[in-house]
Amino acid sequence: MSTFNDAIALKPLPESASPAASPASSGRLLEFDLLRGLAIVFIVLGHSVVNSGHGFPVWLENLVRGGTGVFVFISGFFFQRIFFKRFDYKDFMVKKTLNVFLPFLCVSLVGLVLEFFGGVLIDGDTGKTAFGALWPIVQNGYVLFPHWYIPFIMLTFLCSPLHMQYIRLPLQAQLGTLLVFSIVAIYLQRPLGNADPLQSLVYFTPFYLLGILYSQHLSWFRLYYRYLFWVALVAVVVTVWLQSQVWFHIGNYHKAAFKFGGVDLQFIQKMGLCIVLIGLCERLIFKALCDHLVMLANLSFAIFFLHPLLAMVWGNVKYSLIRHGLLVPSHTLAESLFQSTLLFLFMLYGTVLMIKLLKPRLGDKSRMLIGC
Repeated sequence: MSTFNDAIALKPLPESASPAASPASSGRLLEFDLLRGLAIVFIVLGHSVVNSGHGFPVWLENLVRGGTGVFVFISGFFFQRIFFKRFDYKDFMVKKTLNVFLPFLCVSLVGLVLEFFGGVLIDGDTGKTAFGALWPIVQNGYVLFPHWYIPFIMLTFLCSPLHMQYIRLPLQAQLGTLLVFSIVAIYLQRPLGNADPLQSLVYFTPFYLLGILYSQHLSWFRLYYRYLFWVALVAVVVTVWLQSQVWFHIGNYHKAAFKFGGVDLQFIQKMGLCIVLIGLCERLIFKALCDHLVMLANLSFAIFFLHPLLAMVWGNVKYSLIRHGLLVPSHTLAESLFQSTLLFLFMLYGTVLMIKLLKPRLGDKSRMLIGC
């Protein structure tokens, strides 16, 4: 077991000596399950910001936004670690359709129902008006705001034969491909409204490729991790400072694909954050925290699918309270942080509770309906 001083010194950790290594037969590593737990925490945190640009600290928002990149990095890691040696394209796509795309459709349907009744009961719309308002939502390709991820990640899965070829490339060609895609992503940026899965595919592909490389060359990454950590940490700190103080921009960068919008500092920051978080997960020494993160990791897809439903509940209740004069909006720093913390806890642990209640009742259909 690592000591606390080891955690601070960030000594290189050989693969064979890793306390976080799971049995080789599983192909899984505990630190990446911990990272999956942290990634879903980051995603929910990014969706919990209250008073964006009007009270909530800009530097903190720029740090917690964009956690999707870490999630994609993890997907790339597990693709090489688990699926590469026994890859069957048809079987892979069938499983992803059942376990990823089908829950997306099911939870989206629930979201549409809630949206309809919200229009009728809260906004006072007629049934016809409320129903008509659903069509523009569906045209985006997703219903609940974080679910833009699913059409994009399904495109990523469809590209798996290309990823298989990437794994087989010489290292120099792999690094060159990663560099080219990274440069393109930095200037391409994310699509407007996250509504273009193809643009998202190009933007997030470097995270996926980096995850593949980290798995494929794990021993090398561990041997030189102390140096990589400090480079990555400096990249995170500098880009957060630049984005918050110099080239001011709040949150993720979005634009039309072929319109120039400058350098995407969020991309650089989140690439560095992937490396920083791995080291922290490898050196976590508190068992209770590790167990908690593993629990969140095991529920991560269901948390991702379901937490927007609680965001809708929060938003509708808050809107109603303000509308009836029972709540006065406040944009102070303290109030922004307080409300954001409450929203985060409500979404994360409210969703965990929802999963605990739904999963036993859904039985063997649970994974296809809610993602776990």
